[in-house]
Amino acid sequence: MPTSERGDFENPTKSAYSVERYDSSWELAYMKRLERDKTVAKWTKNHGITIQYVTEAGNVRGYRPDFLLERVDGGKELHEIKGGQYLNNLDTMRKHEAAKIWCRKRGMSFVVVTR
Repeated sequence: MPTSERGDFENPTKSAYSVERYDSSWELAYMKRLERDKTVAKWTKNHGITIQYVTEAGNVRGYRPDFLLERVDGGKELHEIKGGQYLNNLDTMRKHEAAKIWCRKRGMSFVVVTR
């Protein structure tokens, strides 16, 4: 399980920003992985994308996926870091379905990354 460690990932080479903020140890590890991945041209958590979805209770909420990235082949993807124990949660499933639809409309992919 990720720790709730938060902090700054400084001087990423594939981000337009000099600092990327992480919200968990998993996110920090993923940032380092994205930096090493030769198929990734650019990435950021600082993307400003909010996707609306409807909760189980019928309320409209905004969902911010963890990462936006661009592959060297030009493909764009939203990535969500999620512990496997949360994947069957109804609101999580609703968020992910809304993200898949949002991405499909824009020619992008939505990827859930678990451990």
